[in-house]
Amino acid sequence: MKNLNIVLLTASLALVCMPVWAGHPSAGYDRAKVVRSTPLYQTVRYPVDEQVCWDEQRWRPHRPSAAPIVVGAIVGGVVGNQIGRGDGRVVATVAGAAIGGVVGHHATRERYRRDTYRGSRTQCEVQRTWHTEQHIAGWDVTYRYRGAVYQTRMPEKPGKHILVRVNVAPARYIARR
Repeated sequence: MKNLNIVLLTASLALVCMPVWAGHPSAGYDRAKVVRSTPLYQTVRYPVDEQVCWDEQRWRPHRPSAAPIVVGAIVGGVVGNQIGRGDGRVVATVAGAAIGGVVGHHATRERYRRDTYRGSRTQCEVQRTWHTEQHIAGWDVTYRYRGAVYQTRMPEKPGKHILVRVNVAPARYIARR
């Protein structure tokens, strides 16, 4: 069975290649000796984005606490509640709480206005740099075939020999006299 598959595959390839051979009855391939191969370099420049971070030192004010405002409002509300009588007690309690909150706020602001500390903050940004590289883009190849020297350009480095296509065709007939 394996031999039958190989025979069928070979026959199929021969049938597919027949039209190609039929169009070029005298075409063939031969080997030519490589005389010189020179690489062709291409310079490629591409961007590289890199994140750069650093620490900044800053003087920062302390954040005021809400506790003095709340305590001032509670104390003011208690004092206002003690002062008021009847329906005026509610008004005195609210007014005392408001006044106590304002006093607590001013006390906090005055205290923290002068109180600062040194803090660091990390800053980052993306910086673009450009890198340049050289790549081999192809090869200029000089080769010798039957005493004549030829040149071609190839995408890959050749070995000691390259395959050349040879096509023999009759020349135009010139009558002899």
